[in-house]
Amino acid sequence: MNAPQVRPSLKPSDSLVRIFLAAVALFGAAKPALGLEPEQREVVVVNGRVWDGGEYRETFVPSTEDEVTLMAGQGSAIIYARTLEYYWPLSRQVYVDFQRQRDVVEGQLVIRQDGEVVARETLQPYAILYPEGARNGGGRLLWGDEAERAYTEHQETERRFVRDFAAAQQAHSAYERKLVQTGAARIRGEPVEPVAPPPPLPKPSIRLVTAPEPGFRVLLEPGRYTMAVERDGRRVTGTERRLRAIGLRGRAALVADVIPTERWTRPLATNIEDARIFARPGTVLYLTLAEASRFDEAEYLPIVSPQAEPVPGRPIWVRRRPAGVDRLQVAWSDAEGDQLSRQPLKVEQTGGSSFGYRIRAARAGETPDLDAFAVAVPADASVSRGSIGLVQPAEAPFIREMVVVHPPKSSLGFALALLPIAGYVLIRGRRRIAGRFRLTGFVSSRGP
Repeated sequence: MNAPQVRPSLKPSDSLVRIFLAAVALFGAAKPALGLEPEQREVVVVNGRVWDGGEYRETFVPSTEDEVTLMAGQGSAIIYARTLEYYWPLSRQVYVDFQRQRDVVEGQLVIRQDGEVVARETLQPYAILYPEGARNGGGRLLWGDEAERAYTEHQETERRFVRDFAAAQQAHSAYERKLVQTGAARIRGEPVEPVAPPPPLPKPSIRLVTAPEPGFRVLLEPGRYTMAVERDGRRVTGTERRLRAIGLRGRAALVADVIPTERWTRPLATNIEDARIFARPGTVLYLTLAEASRFDEAEYLPIVSPQAEPVPGRPIWVRRRPAGVDRLQVAWSDAEGDQLSRQPLKVEQTGGSSFGYRIRAARAGETPDLDAFAVAVPADASVSRGSIGLVQPAEAPFIREMVVVHPPKSSLGFALALLPIAGYVLIRGRRRIAGRFRLTGFVSSRGP
């Protein structure tokens, strides 16, 4: 009689071994994904708000760049921050993780030129005042107590506006209820008294003051300097940088954006004076103007984007604000020009499967999507050129040539399509004629 077979029981140690092997397998499968995680290292970088000729731009200089470029003649605010830095190969850029770590390096900023100390700056709170709103630029740095006081006043103004707006809304609601009650009383034949209108809703102020932050004030003449943070008479490791202050002034210019109807969300920039605008006959395009500053790319980009690779001599236009031009002059071929007025426009999506767009004048009470000049391109085949420019001369002139691209005529297109066939027939005919001549000469030479 065969003895019964007994399976060995699974020991706890064997279960742990199997779990460990499964974890190792999972880790091996996830290893390629973990390899994409960039390696971070703790370094000291330069961060702050720098003046770019029209507004303050936030920027940071990584530890891999040993030179900081600022614009002379206007103050900028910078700090040294100890943070986590990493390189991302897909964009070939160095990034920082300020959310995980951003420790401001304490001390005194010492700026030297040719070995001599030219400035000593301490950390102090600063804020940026935008009298006409951040969108319109024209910011101004406030320091110390002035920055704290301006921000406190700004907050109080905002709270006051909220209280006044809530009170005005209540007055409007009471006015509407009173009108309903008065109307009902009039229907019942009861005597009614006139209802006084409520006060208008207060308008919010576009003035803006940013929250104070600590920073070093840097305001220098054009030149080359060195700077570092010192604490207790000793330099803080990792804060040594070269500093270049350039006297950069942008040339004022008027630039335009061409907005086709079918792609109104992606305007086409026309910056240079020699640019030409190509349009189809019988269409309408829309034009917006903006005030801009023109710089040399090699001088401007190191200020706002230290890691960029600028091309010396290549111009760059920085748009500042919408231009206050209300009228333009447009002329086609040799005809007398007409004046165009800037108008608020509304964009609507058309129905059907094409999902196109239609741009029309905005009605009263509607929020416009565009504030532009509508340029109607003539459908006349005799019109091939045009120009659009300012009605009155300005400090920054603006004129653009327009080219009307007419479709080729059907007869000409048909003739062009027949050219390859005609060429083929001509070549074949010449070969046959040449062959006959050769054959005739061969027979005559063999004749009697």
